[in-house]
Amino acid sequence: MKWSQFFNTSIGKKLLVGATGLFLCSFVIVHLAGNLALLKEDEGEAFNIYAAFMSHNGLIQFIAWGLKVVILIHAILAFQLTFRNRAARPVKYAINPGNQTSSWFSRQMAIMGSILLIFVIIHLKDFWYWMHYGDLRPVTYNGEEYNNLYLVVQEAFTQLWMVILYVIGMIGLSFHLIHGFKSAFQTFGLNHVKYNGLINFVGVWLFGILIPIGFAIIPVVIYFKSI
Repeated sequence: MKWSQFFNTSIGKKLLVGATGLFLCSFVIVHLAGNLALLKEDEGEAFNIYAAFMSHNGLIQFIAWGLKVVILIHAILAFQLTFRNRAARPVKYAINPGNQTSSWFSRQMAIMGSILLIFVIIHLKDFWYWMHYGDLRPVTYNGEEYNNLYLVVQEAFTQLWMVILYVIGMIGLSFHLIHGFKSAFQTFGLNHVKYNGLINFVGVWLFGILIPIGFAIIPVVIYFKSI
């Protein structure tokens, strides 16, 4: 069987979803580490320098464009698998088997994934687009001029509806990662009784709770400081 044919099968698609999902898990850690600079009491200096580095480094920009492709592939394949599974079982169970056959998180993956995809699109429009193509007011640090993306973020999160939107997005991220991280290891056959406890701990507490809270606390703190 050719690789192109293999990745058109359900197993092949699941492997790609798992691989792209784990790559995205590593990205959210790096992204959160940079975004936490927004909470420093330095009038945006650390964050603006970080944003400038990220937008001008050739390697990082190459990875960033690859990331967008990975997000698109991950979303398309996940929706394909969802629709294929539903088509294979057009008649729902008379009695919902509940956690006997699948976790609540796994049954909500399509919904949470859709919420997360909408959030990512809005996030790219509001911040990524402005960082690259917006008319940003420059600011100077140590004699060097930087785009003041910090001010854009500050102005965005003084709006309550924007803060609520981001918190909802992070709830979607939390539910998505709780199931997705563990599921990726199962797809690759890496789950084992010796390691399942660690996998579950990392998936739930790090990716499912700490990282989404870290992202969500940024707009909340900025909003309450503004009032």
